[in-house]
Amino acid sequence: MTLTLERKIGKDAWLQGFGDSTQKVYSLAFATFLEFMSATEEGSWDDLRLIEERKEDLESRVFAFEQKIVEFYEWMKDYVTPERTITVTRRHHISNKEHSYEAHISGGKKLSDNARKTYVTAARSFFSHHRLDLRFTKQQKRKLGKKARPKRSFYEFTLDDVREMSAVAKPKERYILLAGKDLGLRASDFSILKQGTFTAHLSEEPPISLGEIYTIKEGVLATPFIGPDGKHAAEQWLKILKAKGDYGPDKPMLTIAEKELTENLKRLVKKAHIKTGNQEVRFHQLRVFWITRASKVLETNRWKQIVGKQVPESAYVKPFKIREDYKKVLPLTTIRRTHATIEKEELDDLKKEMELLRKRDERRMKLIETRDLEIESVKSSISLLQKEMEEIRVEIKKLSGSG
Repeated sequence: MTLTLERKIGKDAWLQGFGDSTQKVYSLAFATFLEFMSATEEGSWDDLRLIEERKEDLESRVFAFEQKIVEFYEWMKDYVTPERTITVTRRHHISNKEHSYEAHISGGKKLSDNARKTYVTAARSFFSHHRLDLRFTKQQKRKLGKKARPKRSFYEFTLDDVREMSAVAKPKERYILLAGKDLGLRASDFSILKQGTFTAHLSEEPPISLGEIYTIKEGVLATPFIGPDGKHAAEQWLKILKAKGDYGPDKPMLTIAEKELTENLKRLVKKAHIKTGNQEVRFHQLRVFWITRASKVLETNRWKQIVGKQVPESAYVKPFKIREDYKKVLPLTTIRRTHATIEKEELDDLKKEMELLRKRDERRMKLIETRDLEIESVKSSISLLQKEMEEIRVEIKKLSGSG
């Protein structure tokens, strides 16, 4: 089956993923950007028009918005901020309910260089949220005062890390960790999975196919599976949702922004006392975790299809045909003991025993070789003695004859 994925668009949907202070700054920045667009382009501009115009911009490959952002940055040099009243939406961390309040911002000021850069970042963030990322040339980046970012280093989870994190996790955290690890989906696709996607299949024996999911970033079909770890975690989290009265097939498994997936993992790493050094933790590393292990036992097109990366049309196969392939990955990614992991453990034990026997045989062969060498040495010594004795007998005979 093909899942229908919903994604809210517009300014409000974009801002909901940020805290109060960021919402205030980005709301001001976005209002200023709309003011700039209305002042320099025909007609009035709002969030929905920006989205539609950017889509056409990308389809035509004109990339006009990149130049508009550069012009926006220059335009703000002489800009004087007006008084504004903005609306900030806050989500309560326990009840998950939203409430809004208005904030009054005084005007009459010029923007600093840092403020101008922040406003540009806000505009870029809006387009990025809607998968309409801006692609600046090197010259445009220089005009925006952009400096090259240092290369970031990300922590790669081990199976022991996953086991330790799961042991200290709460039900929602465990679902994010274990289902995220089993599915290998990007945060954008994982965060919008519906409860019905799981409830329709959890009675099956893992690995369980979740059907075909149309991915947001690359726009291709993924055919993810959930293993015994993810199944158990999803069942426990669904029980919590049911107890809260927040249960239904069309309701999302999670009501948090994408970046909160990473924040949950960071908290788990801290609780489990996992040392990551100067490397960053992010949700995407669960995808890396699965791909790294799957690529060792599956052909490239198989694991790519499972996690939603482009494969040739001729290489695509239906999910039910991939189940046996996915089973091969389970021993490398599963913390719960299953038939597959037990078989692997037994095979590993057998390999260890065979290796011990091989080493024992090697030692015996060396002992035999050493003994054979000693025997040959003794034989050689005996042969020399026999020759010497023969020479002595000959000398004795000569002496007897001469007498």
